[in-house]
Amino acid sequence: MPQPFELERGSSKLSGAMNEGALDGPFKVLDAKKPLASMQYKKGELHGPMLMMHPNGKISAQLHFQKGFLHGPAKFFSSQGALQRECGYQQGQLQGVCKNYFNNGKVAQLEHYQTGLLHGEQLRFHPNGQIAERQHFKNGLSDEEVQQFASDGKLLGEDGKPISKIKTWLKT
Repeated sequence: MPQPFELERGSSKLSGAMNEGALDGPFKVLDAKKPLASMQYKKGELHGPMLMMHPNGKISAQLHFQKGFLHGPAKFFSSQGALQRECGYQQGQLQGVCKNYFNNGKVAQLEHYQTGLLHGEQLRFHPNGQIAERQHFKNGLSDEEVQQFASDGKLLGEDGKPISKIKTWLKT
C-alpha cells in the first residue's frame, strides 16, 4: 500500500509516494512553493510524462520516460517560453529527427539520429532560413565533406568565399 513521501530542505520540497520501498506514482518538486518538476514513477523508475519548469514558472522541458529511460518526444524551452529543441528518444538514445530553433522560431539545425548516433543529413541554417552548412553522417561518423553556404545560398569554398558558377560548372 502506497505511503506518502516528503522531503524538505530549505525552500525545496519533494513529495510523492513510496510503495514497497520504491517511489511509485506522481512525484513533485517545489521551490518556495513554486512547481519545478512533476513526474511519474513506477516501482522506483521514472515512467510516464515529466514536466520541468524554469524558476519564472514557464515550461523548461516536456519529456517522457519508459522504465527509467527517456522514450518518446522531448521538447526544451527557453526561460522566455520559446521552443529551443525538439527530438525523439528510444530507450534513452536519440532517435529520428532533432530540431534546434532560433529565438524567432525558425529552424537553426536539423539532425537525424539512429540509436543515439548521427545518421543521415545534418543541416545548419542562417537566421534567414537559407542553408548555412550541410553534412552527411553514417553511424556517427561524417562520410562526406562539409558544404558551407553564404546567407544568400551560394556555395562557399574552403577560404570562406563564394565559389563562382564557372568553377562549380567546370568541376562537374
